[in-house]
Amino acid sequence: MDTTTKFASNVTLINVTEQETFNTTASNVSGLKFPPVGYYKNTWVLLFRVIPPILISIGTIGNAMTVFVLLRQKKMTSTAMFLLALALSDTFILCSGLLQSWVSHTWDIDVFSLSSPGCKALHYLCYCSIHLSSWLIVVVTLERTACVLFPHKVRLGCSPRNAVLIIVTIVLAVFGINIILLVIVDVNEYTGWECSPSTKDNYDLFYYVYGWIDLTLTFGAPFPLLLIGNVIIIVQLARSRSRRQRMNISGQTRDTRPVSIVLIGLCMLFLVTMTPVSVYMLYYPYLSEKLQALMSVDPYTAKYDTEYYDFLYHVAVLISYFNATFNFAIYLFSGSKFRAELRSLLCCKATKGTSLFGS
Repeated sequence: MDTTTKFASNVTLINVTEQETFNTTASNVSGLKFPPVGYYKNTWVLLFRVIPPILISIGTIGNAMTVFVLLRQKKMTSTAMFLLALALSDTFILCSGLLQSWVSHTWDIDVFSLSSPGCKALHYLCYCSIHLSSWLIVVVTLERTACVLFPHKVRLGCSPRNAVLIIVTIVLAVFGINIILLVIVDVNEYTGWECSPSTKDNYDLFYYVYGWIDLTLTFGAPFPLLLIGNVIIIVQLARSRSRRQRMNISGQTRDTRPVSIVLIGLCMLFLVTMTPVSVYMLYYPYLSEKLQALMSVDPYTAKYDTEYYDFLYHVAVLISYFNATFNFAIYLFSGSKFRAELRSLLCCKATKGTSLFGS
């Protein structure tokens, strides 16, 4: 009998009495009765069957509305160009990542593993779209930061043409960095015919090298830039409030606070939704070592804890998809001009000619 079979036999020998003993002991320690093994797994599987179609429907329709409203403008601003690209990228996230998870948990069909080219392409597009969305939010935030710091000079650099060049540069950089995924992942005998790293070396490369690259591009680098940019925007808006009011009375300037409020809302949504899963990924290597050590001492407790932490991880992943779903809601509730243009679109009327998200 090999080690794996022996371990499985040990786990099987944990009978109902031992499970009840564990629950009783845990209950005495915390004063709460813990749910049985399998409860957390069943819960997050249910969540992935119910929530994804709701998010996909809201996000796809909302992002499509955003694209149509922005394309109706007679003159696109640089901010509008960035938000247009963000809406497209968010749609790719929902269709490549969340849709696949829903199909997998609902019908037990792993779309990623149907073919080797599909495995590579879907992994590649999923990671690229996530990284692209993160950096588009960073760029549009830095642009708004420049607008509040240098309002009289920003027009020289913030043009639609320059916005297109920046978007193309980000796309090329993101797609170039992630091209390693086309080599790492595959469907073959080593992976058990599942879409995952194709060799032991690729496995180590994926989890110990690329994992940090992914975390840096998705959250690690954008987080401080967004935090600093939003602090500057908020401080500058607070300092210029009285001066802006005086200038508005004399008719010398235009109030651009709504645009800043929209972008602050985008950044806050990003930080709130992406922080849980990013923190979990930072803690995961230490958690994995802890659970492996516990497995040899108390397999039942280790199994219970593993299911619990898997539940937390999947909930954090679901929350992260809210970022790609509800950007449209921020435009809708924070921008009166956006709402007016959306009403014109839905009523098949001509555009009002207003410049959305102007600098």
